[in-house]
Amino acid sequence: MQQRTILLICTGNYYRSRYAELLFNAQVPAHLAWRADSRGFAPGPWNHGPVAPIVLDRLRAAELPIPEPLREPLRLTHADLEAADLLIALDEREHRPYVEGLGRVWAARFTYWQVPDLHEWPAHRALDAIENAVAGLIAQISQA
Repeated sequence: MQQRTILLICTGNYYRSRYAELLFNAQVPAHLAWRADSRGFAPGPWNHGPVAPIVLDRLRAAELPIPEPLREPLRLTHADLEAADLLIALDEREHRPYVEGLGRVWAARFTYWQVPDLHEWPAHRALDAIENAVAGLIAQISQA
């Protein structure tokens, strides 16, 4: 079975999309042949280190693996879009303008989750929502 890729995208590729990526890859059964990657629409210099510390704390608390070395946040490219089998933007209200800017063909391929950034939701609420969404995604691809 050929491996398929989910691309999880948020604004900075530092917090929400990175947690979703790392969590999915830690929890998806190998026989499903899916892996996640993540990118940001507009990564910026205000983030320190490769991943938000709260993400690493949450993974450690759940005793989930943290890959080493951790890469820095990456900006979404057309090559990333072309390589992905499934495209997920982490917050529809925040990310729909970015997605629509990619053009109608790409916009039609996106699925949206509803996980606002830290200025709207506290981290524990957002991370809980990501955990629920990842569990639902794994259940969905398990049935496909």
